[in-house]
Amino acid sequence: MSRHYLFPNEGEPLRMSLRLVEGLIFGKDILPQYAGTKQRVLSATLEFDEAKKPTRILRTEASVWVFDQHGGIRQGLHEALALAMDILPTPARDDTVVELRPRTKKQKLEKEFRWEPGKAEIDRVISDIWPKRKADRLKAAEGVAKRKPPLTYDASRALDEASEGFWKIEHAIERLKEPSLKGFAFGARQRSEANPEEGSLFRAIAEMAERRSEILRRRRVGKGVWYALVDVTRWDDGVGTSISAYHERCEGKAAAIAAARRLLAAHADKFAEDITVEAEVLTDLEWQDRRRDFDLD
Repeated sequence: MSRHYLFPNEGEPLRMSLRLVEGLIFGKDILPQYAGTKQRVLSATLEFDEAKKPTRILRTEASVWVFDQHGGIRQGLHEALALAMDILPTPARDDTVVELRPRTKKQKLEKEFRWEPGKAEIDRVISDIWPKRKADRLKAAEGVAKRKPPLTYDASRALDEASEGFWKIEHAIERLKEPSLKGFAFGARQRSEANPEEGSLFRAIAEMAERRSEILRRRRVGKGVWYALVDVTRWDDGVGTSISAYHERCEGKAAAIAAARRLLAAHADKFAEDITVEAEVLTDLEWQDRRRDFDLD
């Protein structure tokens, strides 16, 4: 288990809960007070006894978080990860040639996304983990995401039961072509009026059908805003984890296809035995479902 600490450029250090750290990493929380700044973060991995009390610090990791204009860190994390990927050496045709790029990238990574904690910072963390007085405990940093209500066993079971057939709805809608989707949506809205008890459900599937119809229309026309995407995925026992992602906003499908080719070529060197590099193009509506996986303002 780890403890996480923020050492702001001004003011006292702050302790960050695991919930806050995960919220920042996955783009579900922000710290607006640090928007547009770089802040030092120190994470300490601890060993615990049977009573779940910390006994010693196993290791520490010091990093610099780059906050975007809203107070999120995902864009900075993607940049750091991309640099780390570029550090991996690529085989040279001539063994006598010294590859300078990984060395340069490593220096940039160390300069922009790492820092070296001193004795004062380490002692402050130790005092928080093993406080001798009340003043030793650091204040907690607070994000803006609301704390989730507990999902009880009964609630979880009911949610699973209620959503068990959702895949059938999406599958049925995706099989339809544009004319049929329009009829589907119209019929669903009629049924919402005829069946007030299930009205909200019928309206929901009508909206799904209308959205699907609009996506097909935009794909057919090929105009408007499109996005070129490239995703770098690491695979372990058939399970893929996105390790970096790149995108480009384009005007029209043709421009997006050309941009996807460029992005694919630019990041083809990241391909490896257990790493895939895949490109695709999406309409702006489809992009809304994928945008959280990419570097955004």
